Amino acid sequence: MLHKLLIVVFLVVCLHDMRLNGQKKKETLLSEKVSQMMEWVSKRAVVRLNGEKFKRLVRAHPRNYSVIVMFTALQPQRQCTVCRQADEEYQILANSWRYSSAFTNRIFFAMVDFDEGSDVFQMVNFHNLFYV
Repeated sequence: MLHKLLIVVFLVVCLHDMRLNGQKKKETLLSEKVSQMMEWVSKRAVVRLNGEKFKRLVRAHPRNYSVIVMFTALQPQRQCTVCRQADEEYQILANSWRYSSAFTNRIFFAMVDFDEGSDVFQMVNFHNLFYV
């Protein structure tokens, strides 16, 4: 009987340690993601995302922050006048937030350009919007 009790206690301790290690890994990953976003925001208000960055920073968990993403097509060959105008306004909005006294590391502004992240457009089912 004591042998079975020791095995149960050992399993409970191991599972608890595994859970704590998993929690620490999630916290470390989250901290790294937020640090990366903060570093990019320190250089420019709108973070440019490609497919890999979008998957890692927007879609993947853990995440305790929000990302406002503008999907656009700014390359000259796309001839998207609305995209250029919207980009100007989006930059103003993002910079206003970045230099606001209310700024936190809980909201980030990002952009996915069609020519840099067509895989993201496919992922969110926008892939037919910018074919010229």
